[in-house]
Amino acid sequence: MIAIYARQSLDKKDSISIESQIEFCKKEFDESVDEYQVYADKGYSGKDTNRPNFERMMNDINAGLIKKVIVYKLDRFSRSLQDFVNIYAELEKNKVEFISCTEKFDTSSPIGKAMLEIAMSFAQLERRTIQQRVEDNYYQRGKKGFYLGGPIPYGFTKVKTTVNGIKTSKLVENPETMPIVKKMFEMYADTNMSLGKISDYLNSKSIPAANGGRWDSCKVSRILRSPLYVKADADVYSYYKNKGCIISNPPDDFIGTNGCFLYGKREASERKYTKVEKHVLSIGLHEGVIDSRRWLLVQYKLDSNRQIKNSGKGKHTWLSGIVKCGYCGYAVSVIKAGHGNKKYFNCRGKTNLKACKGHSIPINVDEVEEQIEKVLFEKVKELKKVNFSVQNENDAKVNEIKLRIIEIDNQIENLMEAIAAGVNKNAIKFINEKCDNLAYEKNLLLEELHKVTVSSSQNVSVKEIIEYFNNWDNLDIEGKKSVCRWFINRVNIFDDEINIEWKVAPNH
Repeated sequence: MIAIYARQSLDKKDSISIESQIEFCKKEFDESVDEYQVYADKGYSGKDTNRPNFERMMNDINAGLIKKVIVYKLDRFSRSLQDFVNIYAELEKNKVEFISCTEKFDTSSPIGKAMLEIAMSFAQLERRTIQQRVEDNYYQRGKKGFYLGGPIPYGFTKVKTTVNGIKTSKLVENPETMPIVKKMFEMYADTNMSLGKISDYLNSKSIPAANGGRWDSCKVSRILRSPLYVKADADVYSYYKNKGCIISNPPDDFIGTNGCFLYGKREASERKYTKVEKHVLSIGLHEGVIDSRRWLLVQYKLDSNRQIKNSGKGKHTWLSGIVKCGYCGYAVSVIKAGHGNKKYFNCRGKTNLKACKGHSIPINVDEVEEQIEKVLFEKVKELKKVNFSVQNENDAKVNEIKLRIIEIDNQIENLMEAIAAGVNKNAIKFINEKCDNLAYEKNLLLEELHKVTVSSSQNVSVKEIIEYFNNWDNLDIEGKKSVCRWFINRVNIFDDEINIEWKVAPNH
């Protein structure tokens, strides 16, 4: 017999009904002569073949009951080229012809077969092009900091606004739920409460979750992970850069006021924000509510629960960025050597810029870390009975200097890559001079940073600092780096000496 297959996703004014599809198909044969059977699926998409009457038709085909399949249009049958190839193989195997009324494809002829496959290829290409265009538009709006739609994030509401003539929406604090968000960050950052304990606390207070249900550790973690809430500054920029994020804004947009959007594809089994490599981070139009120091502390504690591999600069030691060559003042990099993958500090001024004749022996990274860790804990013990001051690294001036230092580091790294790529001698000479100038500027900025932070310090409780150190062994590299920078401004390494420039000074 002849099989007529019809499918309709939804009832729409511009979508041909199943009844109309069937009438078109009947014109392809003589009803008075040929026996036929209608197989129709209403309310099913053509993106896959999981359709009950389609499957029933395929069973009848394999049972040898059908000699020809007729559809109104190719996409009623399948929207996937791969699915169609597999289905058509079944049709050929059972010597079943295929006819599409609208496109006039008839596989009883070789040209009909070829034209059918070509049409399917172009149909799929068109759908992919449309999908890519929609996706590109979505990401472009995100790069401008626009709210991309979907459920309103917990703690916010939205208002309509216009930016550069484009109508969009902007997130603003919800006075009822944002205090709950702030409480979550406070509890997780400043106490030893686990995610489960925080969710228990919220449930005991009869505070509904975002969807109106009960809180659990996953829902709490999702909020604590979100960059929507942070006042994004230079440290937040570095955090996401080190995790392999694509950051759509330049570093100087991270001024410590606005929150961020993080978007990108993830596996269905992955939780949101747990793996952010190659995701896009953009500064939002909305204001952040959690200061970067507290937000980053929360991230480091969460990272210690589930280790996330950092990528990019500074992944070999928590001392990166503060260790300098004691002889020339240049920054040092980390190299691996030997069968045991031992790590050593390597003076850039000596290897790349030929500006230093310093270290005559290898400086082992693990040994330096061990010594610094030891004196850090000794410093904490000394200060247990007194209050002490730590520089306010969220000061606008400090942040501006740090952003410029990030920019200089990026420029030096690019210049070093140019040398490694094998440019000519004249170019190498120019690059070395440029690196010298950048390194000199960076040293001046570091001196200025020290002066500014010393002049604008804030009191931090001993209890708070001890809590960070109690969690020291569970912190990853970025977490230890952040805690270290609360205390240390710079570490100068010599062949036989380590000199530490402290940020912390006791208040007598």
